Order: sequence, then C-alpha cells, then structure tokens
Amino acid sequence: MLLTVILWILLILLGTFTLIPIGNENSTVRRLPLMTFSIIVLNVLIYFLTLPGLATQERDLVSSILKLQAIITQNPQLLSDEQVRRSLIEEGIISKEEEEAFRDEIKNRGDQYAAWLSGTTNPELRTEFNQLISGVKRAKENHLYFKWGFAPNGDWKIHQVITCAFLHGGLAHLFFNMIFFFAVGFSLEDLWGRGVFIGFYLLGAVAACIPTIISPISGPSIGASGAISATMGAFLVRLYRTKVHIRWFTIPLFLPFLLAGKKPWGKILIPAFLYIPFWIVYQIVELLYYIKAGIPYSTGFSAHFAGFAFGVLFAMFMKASKIEETHIHPKIEAKLTFSAAPAITQALDSLDKGGVSEAERILKTQLMKSPGDLDVILALIQVYQRSSNFDQLNQMYGRLIHHHLAKQDREAALIAYDNLLSSFPDNHIDPRIPVRDWIVVCEYLTELNMNREASVEYERLVKAHPDDPSVVRACIQGGEAAFLANEVRRALDLFEKAKSFNPPAGFSSRIESGIEKCRKRLDNLPKWAKEPHRPGHQKATF
Repeated sequence: MLLTVILWILLILLGTFTLIPIGNENSTVRRLPLMTFSIIVLNVLIYFLTLPGLATQERDLVSSILKLQAIITQNPQLLSDEQVRRSLIEEGIISKEEEEAFRDEIKNRGDQYAAWLSGTTNPELRTEFNQLISGVKRAKENHLYFKWGFAPNGDWKIHQVITCAFLHGGLAHLFFNMIFFFAVGFSLEDLWGRGVFIGFYLLGAVAACIPTIISPISGPSIGASGAISATMGAFLVRLYRTKVHIRWFTIPLFLPFLLAGKKPWGKILIPAFLYIPFWIVYQIVELLYYIKAGIPYSTGFSAHFAGFAFGVLFAMFMKASKIEETHIHPKIEAKLTFSAAPAITQALDSLDKGGVSEAERILKTQLMKSPGDLDVILALIQVYQRSSNFDQLNQMYGRLIHHHLAKQDREAALIAYDNLLSSFPDNHIDPRIPVRDWIVVCEYLTELNMNREASVEYERLVKAHPDDPSVVRACIQGGEAAFLANEVRRALDLFEKAKSFNPPAGFSSRIESGIEKCRKRLDNLPKWAKEPHRPGHQKATF
C-alpha cells in the first residue's frame, strides 16, 4: 500500500511537471570541460551517422523474426523438439518461462497430445526451420545493437562493455541522457581532471554491465544511462550542496497557468542532496511497481543502480584517499596561467565545502589587489549565485559586462547579461547594471532584430533607474522596439513615460509621433485585445 501511494504521488508529480536538469550553479570552471563535451559530441555523431544503416538492419531483423514466428505458429509440433526450443530461447524468440509452460502443457494434455506433437515433424519442415533460425542469427550478427551493444544471453564480447554506452535507441533516449550528463559531468571533470574523469566515466559504463553479466537478458543493452548514473552518484557525494538548475514545464496545467497569469514553464534550483535521491528513489519505486504488477519493461534499471553505486563508491574513495587534493589539484593548477590561481583555487575549495563567507572574503581581497581580474569576478559571481546575493550579483555582472563592452565585444556582454537574468528566480527578476552599458546591450538586441527582448530590457532599465538623465532616451528607444515587435501597449506605455519626464525639445516630436502611431494601432484592435499592459512580469531569454 505504501509503495503504491508513493508511486502515485511521484507519477502525478512527474506526469504534471516535466523536470529537465540543464546544469548546476558551479558554472565557473578552471578549464574547458573537454572530456564532457567530447563524450556528448561522440554520442550525437554515432547516433546520426549510424541511423540510416540501422533502419535497414532493423527491418531485416524484424522480417526474419516474423518469418520464424509464423512457421512456429503454423507448425506448433516443432516445439516438441528440445533442440528447437533451445534455439528459440537462445535467439530470444521465446523465454525460458514460455518453454517451461509448453512442457507443462504437454504433461497436462497427456500422451495423445505428446504423440501428436512428436509424430508430425518432417525433415522438410525442420530444414525450413533451420534456414529461418540461421537467417535470424545472420540478421543479429549484422545488427549494430548486437555487434556493438551489450549482446544478450551471455554472448557478449569484452569491447561491448564500453561500446554499448555510446549507442542509443532513439532521439529522446539520446537527448535526455546527454542533458542529464552535462548537468553534472563538467563539474566533476573540473574537480578530477580530464584523465581521471574519462577513466571514471568508462569504468562507470563497465560497472553498469555487471548485473547483466550476472543475470543475462534476452535483448541487447544499449545507452549511456549506466555511466551517467555513475556521474550522478559521484556528484551526490562530492558536490551534495550544489544546486542543480532544473527547467520545468507543464502540459496538463498549461491553460490554468495562463489563465492565472503565470507562465507554464520556468527554472528552479534544487540542491543535489534533494534532487538526486529523488531521482534514484523514483527509479526504485518504478521498478518495484513493474515487478509487482507483472508489467514488462525495457528500462535498464539494474544498469542505473549499478552505475550509481559505483559512482558513490568511487567518489567516497577519492574523498577518503585525498587524491584530489594531493595529486590532481596541483597538476591542474600547474597548467593554469592566470596569476590569481592560488587565491581563486582556495576560494573555490572553500565554496565546495560550504564556506561561502570564507570564499567571498578571499576573493574580495584578491579583487582589491587586481580590480580588473575577470577570473576573480567570475569566481565571485559563483559565490553570489550560491548565496543568492542578488545585489552583489548585479555589481559583479555589471563589471563583467562593462569589461566586454570596453573591449568592443557586445556579443560577450549580451551573453553575460543573459546569464545575469538566468541567475534570478522567475518571480524576482531585478537586474541593475549601469545605465549606459544597459542601453548598449539593448541597442545590440535591436540590431539583432530581437525587438521584443530589447523593449523588455528597456522597460526594466527605466524602472531600475527612473532618475537617470538617459531614461528619456531609453523610453523612446524601448517604445520604438516594442512597436516593431507589435507590442503596442508596451510601446505606448514607454512613450507616455518618456513624455512624463518633460523631455528636451529634440525628443518631443519623436515621442508624439510614437504615441500617435500606437493609438492608431490600438484603435484597430478588437475590444478583448485592449487590456492595459502590465510591465515587469516577463523574462526575456536570448
């Protein structure tokens, strides 16, 4: 009863809200996570490059199996031959349980039925059966999943414990595996180094195959989920305080959310010590339900559990042996070139252990010595994201954006500003950067024809800096961007706001022209579309 209640709660939650991990708050890494990106790219390339040939292989295999099943259905007497039954079990056409049920049926029906089965077999029929079973074997030998996946029935090859982790059974299978992997993989690679991380990942793939080696199944095993489960187990031990970025959306409640004036999607931060146990508990409950209900399943639960257990044990070993501190970190730091590496490393180590205040103190001291050091600024951004100190986040991102603009790199400035927006919860988006830099970012958005996004940011600028002399210009440019994006009510609000500031004569004609165009456009709208604009409830994404 308890299992059923828990399962239903989880099913209702996950059936109502789709949760997708897209990263974690440790967004600042010391080096490019080359191994993480390489694994993702390799999986994607293998999937798309093998897809055309796989379609032909799948068709040939299905056709040969259907022909074999047809002859068995039409000639059930073949099943009286023990060798025939053994061959069918080996090829996964029937299970051992089905074979046992057939033998029981022979016993229950008596000698006459057994005589009928054994007495009607003929050489031609047996020859045809042998040809068809050989056809199934050939189709499997040529099939990608049987050749490079973890082969069924104990007939596996040593290379398959690795290669099976780079094959996927569909686009959704590939996408969700890679998005889960990226969410945790790059942080572990940064902590353990590229060599240790890739070795750990491949060992995780091997560990995930152990349950299937002990208890073989009738079909090939493919997918990276076992190795990815290992990274999740390691992440739980090594970075259990770190918050995971979760994108959520709801289809069942899509209309109710819209009617309530809320977006049916968003982003939340969940600590790893809550999210990852939730994920593994759901796996366990789902498996137990399938077993209790007698429902067949294709998900590799045993691979998930084995990989997860390996990841936990590996991370515990790394922590207990202090290999990370005594060997890995010194080698990584020796390869880094920025002068503030010792202070930043010390601060990030403190942050990983939950010492937010200590990390902030070290980094602020370093920033006083080197005010323009981007690495220190990026590390402080990570500290303030961890502590949800939005005032300081605005300051640090403001410095970062100003640096990029001083280098004439508006694209980098825009990316930094978008990261600032993503740092806020959806119900409290309050960026505050210097007005002139903000206007440059908004102007760059209009150049990219992102007029709606530009108008939203102009509106935020006006709200954040109502007393700045540049606010009139921001209102006008925001109104013009909103009008081009067909956000007429927002445009009218911005033009009227500009007018309320008693603008200089040079701006007056531009404001009046904008107001007139907006009113004409609104007059042509139907009544239901003339609700007043309510600013401040949107989050632009670039």
